[in-house]
Amino acid sequence: MKFVAECFGCRSNQAEMQQWIIELEKRGYQRATSAAEAAFGILNTCSVTEKAEKDVLRFLARAYRHTAIPWLVAGCSVSRDRAALESRYRGYAFLDNRQKERLVETVGELFPCDSRLVFHSAFRSRVFLKIQDGCNFRCSYCIVPSLRGKARSLEMPAVLERARHYAALGYREVVLTGINLSSYGYDLFPRQTLIGLAGELQRLRGVEILRLSSLDPRFLRYQFVRELASLPKVADSFHFSLQSGSDAVIRRMNRGSKAAEYLKILGHFRDYFPEANLGADILVGFPGESEKEFRETVAFLEAAPLNYLHVFPFSPRPGTKAAALEPLPPQTVRARAAELKELGLQRKLAYRERCRGKTFAGILIEENPHYALVVTRNFLSVRVPPVRGFKKRKLHVRVERVLNENLCEGKIA
Repeated sequence: MKFVAECFGCRSNQAEMQQWIIELEKRGYQRATSAAEAAFGILNTCSVTEKAEKDVLRFLARAYRHTAIPWLVAGCSVSRDRAALESRYRGYAFLDNRQKERLVETVGELFPCDSRLVFHSAFRSRVFLKIQDGCNFRCSYCIVPSLRGKARSLEMPAVLERARHYAALGYREVVLTGINLSSYGYDLFPRQTLIGLAGELQRLRGVEILRLSSLDPRFLRYQFVRELASLPKVADSFHFSLQSGSDAVIRRMNRGSKAAEYLKILGHFRDYFPEANLGADILVGFPGESEKEFRETVAFLEAAPLNYLHVFPFSPRPGTKAAALEPLPPQTVRARAAELKELGLQRKLAYRERCRGKTFAGILIEENPHYALVVTRNFLSVRVPPVRGFKKRKLHVRVERVLNENLCEGKIA
């Protein structure tokens, strides 16, 4: 029996979808490339921003009109407004964030499959492994804790078992994901840590690159960076959830940090990973952000050793404290976002120019007749001449040209 899979949102959502696909294919289900070939569909949803939610609703409306299959809809959009979805899309099944832990079993109940074949389709060439869910912080703008619940970590033996299985399937890069990845292990007894888990994964045969997704600077200290630098399989790219460089804005966001602390931890990463690709989330246009506070963020970013920025405008989410605050004029938010995006663009291009002539390890993620695509340890996308039979494998590429801020060109070294 064939199914089609669609996913919106963060790397944790992608990790969930990847795990579901692998488990379903072990049970005889086969992933289709389009809804026209499938008996049912699976959709993992996102509500972290208004735009993400609109994208989900637009997809559902299109699927309801143009596909003749039932869909199993899961995740944050269901947790946020299940009743509205059920009334609008009759015949579809819905699982909130608690229920979707049983998604594979639910598929077996709704769409029984008696095939004894085992399939394996590479949903991604790098495997995303979710090791943590939920968040105990209450940032004033963030809806995620109300949708995902309190922080929960996957026990280390279960993480290692999944990583071994993924390595046996041929995945050579494991990307650790979580809603608040840096908090991994704080809820376990005895307490475990992200750095301790990374050390254990480092020892696994077949895992050649270990990448950490977004890190929360509130959990990071000098010792963490020093120990991380001693693990040679850890990828040289790190992303941080900073949100602002203004102390006053950070305080109103209820994030309990200061810009100087951010700069300090970024400095530690640059000292121990001098060639690493460092990036950050920056939320622009938070309610009440004055011109002075925005300029503080600009000055912070100009001083920070960051190589790229993920800039996104404030999006009021129902039920959060920030949603009740007076928003800034849209034109002000757009202008500030454009300024920071331009700064981020210049940083991305400058970093890629510095990488020209250098050789990096990476994973080949795409093969086609005209070219192949490699994602390097330091998270560059490098187009190389076409090769066959290397997908998911680790190799080395030399960067020769920068085509744009997102793509380089090179050759296999």
